[in-house]
Amino acid sequence: MNGEPRDDTANAQDIREILGPVDDTLIAAILAVGATREEVLAAHTWFNSDDYMHRQLHHALRGAAARVFDILEAEMPEPDRV
Repeated sequence: MNGEPRDDTANAQDIREILGPVDDTLIAAILAVGATREEVLAAHTWFNSDDYMHRQLHHALRGAAARVFDILEAEMPEPDRV
């Protein structure tokens, strides 16, 4: 990789479409990862998973999706569990 962004890297609008209204700091952290839209979506889906206990033990994400998941876990409130 030559350090330039890939054509499929998620932009701020993509991230907001997936996550909803979020802080610009969170957007910047995710942009810094260089994740694709699909990786952001995978991380968000796993973060909001109903399988809370399994999610806490280990998520099955790798690479950029795993880094985005870690950012979501650190920066976003836990999803409501009913």
